[in-house]
Amino acid sequence: MTACPVCDIITSKQGLVYEDAKIAAFLSPSPLSAGHIIVAPKQHFPILEQVPDFVINEIFIKANKLSVALFESLAAEGTNIIMANGPAAGQVMPHALWHVIARKQNDGLALQWQPKKLSDEEMTKAEEKLKSHTGTIGNFQKEPQKPIEIKPPQELPQKTEKGESYLIKQLKRIP
Repeated sequence: MTACPVCDIITSKQGLVYEDAKIAAFLSPSPLSAGHIIVAPKQHFPILEQVPDFVINEIFIKANKLSVALFESLAAEGTNIIMANGPAAGQVMPHALWHVIARKQNDGLALQWQPKKLSDEEMTKAEEKLKSHTGTIGNFQKEPQKPIEIKPPQELPQKTEKGESYLIKQLKRIP
């Protein structure tokens, strides 16, 4: 058992509903609704900022497809896709993960917040600070290139049981 319960679930495949080389999706051990799915990178990343862009891309593609599956299989009327990033945001598990929560009209889940009224000065300061730190947005990390495996050429069969190979005939055919 590792120090990360999410990594343990991914390894055990408990409640697994989807997986590929980079992503695992499993039913939440503490669901908010029937079909509450957790989507996580298989590789351990404690917070969003550590997850490579190409993995985040895959996570959102898969979260979208899992949302569709909730609509079609469980007759969900809506979904929330939520991430708590860091303890101050309510993150409890030490692994970056996204919740895909099936919703029904009047299901009683209160996932709403009250907007805070900020002064014009507070908004201006926040805008200036953000603009000074957003210049590199759009410079995405790319997946590392994998070496290309070069296979030796296959020999074409010259003859089959029924005569000359159709592959060889096609090569010799004159239009």
